[in-house]
Amino acid sequence: MPQTNGHTTKGGASHNPPWLFGILSIPYGIFNGILVVLIPFLLRKHGVSPDRIANVIAISSIPNVWYFLWSPVVDTGLLRRTWVLIAAGVSGLCGSVAIAATSLSLAQLTILLLAGNVVAMLLSSACGAVLTMLNPDKRGRASGWYQAGNLGGGAVGAGAAIWLADKLPLPILAAAAGSMVFLPALAALLISEERFPRMGLVPLFRALGRDVWDVLRARATLIGLVFFLSPVGSSAVANLISSVGPDYHASDAQVAWVSGLAGGVLSALGCVLGGFVCDRVNRMTAYALAGLLSAIFSAWMALGSPTPLTYAGGYIGYALAAGVAYAAFTALELDILGKRRHAAGTAYSLLGASGNLPIAYMTWFDGIGYK
Repeated sequence: MPQTNGHTTKGGASHNPPWLFGILSIPYGIFNGILVVLIPFLLRKHGVSPDRIANVIAISSIPNVWYFLWSPVVDTGLLRRTWVLIAAGVSGLCGSVAIAATSLSLAQLTILLLAGNVVAMLLSSACGAVLTMLNPDKRGRASGWYQAGNLGGGAVGAGAAIWLADKLPLPILAAAAGSMVFLPALAALLISEERFPRMGLVPLFRALGRDVWDVLRARATLIGLVFFLSPVGSSAVANLISSVGPDYHASDAQVAWVSGLAGGVLSALGCVLGGFVCDRVNRMTAYALAGLLSAIFSAWMALGSPTPLTYAGGYIGYALAAGVAYAAFTALELDILGKRRHAAGTAYSLLGASGNLPIAYMTWFDGIGYK
């Protein structure tokens, strides 16, 4: 019989409940929310222009593209659930310091956020490794829950932090934000995980290399990269949405509502819906259609009159479409990877990093477009 205490057989690893991934992704979602929602909001309140904010966010997001370089650590030594706890603790601490240390220059703030994101990405690698062990009939739903926690939890957490920003001293706000990053990671203790026999360092890295090479040379990978490297489902507007609220004459409360609770709930709903759809239709088709919807709502915001209605209506629709796109992305990624014995986290990170590249370059382009 499979055990349920995290020291389990292969059967147990393939039967982790899909909803568990909705909790495990919350720490990274909230840290990312601090990075792309709360920090831009606080910087704008201190008179920093959106184009300079975009530079901070774009540089701090570099690990989203390159984290496959250090992701092999989650495939060696410690259990993946241990890496989830470590990543959540360190990134939560970095986020807290970034909020509380008002004396930091923009360069110092950028370095701190960059370091926090380097570690936070290990959480994605570790969770991705566990996701690849699921049975195929659970991948769509698990992808939807995983991205619901990432997008929905992050947006709701960051929106709550924005709401509290004018009501609490920064040190207390910082402590609350750090706690929101770490506490959901305790759900990692519920992960059923396969233990592999320990290998010597050289044989281990040879096995990792073989697994990665199998992924890279596959035809399905090349087709998937066409989607992953395009801006179709990047949803990069979310990275600057809290900083452009004043340009639509939106109040702080409206910004917190749109970029926080409303946007987060609809993103999560889109993720769960997208996961359900991806178990029933072609995942590439679902991803492309979600990107089309995102483009329509982006045009609404860009071409509409600068009013709170344009701001709220455009982003609410955009958030729903983004949720569907993110769920489809993860489901497609899991299909391409299949089950990997040695390099599950590394292979997941390679494809995930390719999908994060459009988010980084579109955030930069959005900042240029603002000028």
